[in-house]
Order: sequence, then structure tokens, then C-alpha cells
Amino acid sequence: MDASGYAAWAAAVTSAATLVVTTLVSGRREQVRWARDALTDAFVAFLSASWKHSDLARSGLPGDPAVAPGLAREYAEMRSHLTRLRLLTSADVVTAGEVLLRLQREVQEATTQAGRHTALEAASTARMEVVAAAKKAMDLP
Repeated sequence: MDASGYAAWAAAVTSAATLVVTTLVSGRREQVRWARDALTDAFVAFLSASWKHSDLARSGLPGDPAVAPGLAREYAEMRSHLTRLRLLTSADVVTAGEVLLRLQREVQEATTQAGRHTALEAASTARMEVVAAAKKAMDLP
């Protein structure tokens, strides 16, 4: 084989190596992007269900049968999205989410207007803690 044959062979090997490295790096980047997008979606869905739950609770009196199905539905949504968060994020975020979920249950089970108000305030504070934990987990300011 002459010099041009070796040069062609070296170019082909270099091209193949570049293709492999580029494919691996691009694949990893896409995986990280997918995980970040899925995590963002899970955070938004969890917090959205929490807000809806609180808004429904504010719209009726404790024990109101017209509000109870909506509260149960949004609570179930929160549980479902918390399961997704368990798969995608840190223990700190999951712990904050569990605290919020328990407080939303207290909102739902409050028997007096004053008790519901206190539970709603606690849930609001816990919601801010979930946001702070989520931002920290995602390296956001």
C-alpha cells in the first residue's frame, strides 16, 4: 500500500472515531435534556395539582359535598406526580413534596373554617419549600 492508501485508511479511521464520539456525546446530551424536561413537567404538574386543591378548598366550606370529589381528584393527581418525582429527583425534593402532600390532606380533612385556613397557610409555605428544593435540584437561581 502506498502513502495515499495509508492516508485514506487513516482518514476513514479518524472519521469513524469522530462519528462514534459525536454520537455518544449527542446521546448523553439528549438524555440529560429529556430528564430535565421530564423533571420540569413533573414539578409543574405536582404544583399545579396542589394549587387546584387549595383553590377548591377555598371555594367551599369544610365538609361541602360539592367540593369533596374535586379535592379527592387533585389529591390523587398530586400523589401520582409525586411518584414521578421520586423517580426523577433528589430525596430533598421528594421529602418537601411529601410534606406538602400531607398538608394538602390536612386541608381536605379540616372540619372547621379556621382549621382549613390554618392548613391552607401551612400548605402554601410548604409549596414554597417544594419550589425552593426543585430549583436547587435543577441548579436554578
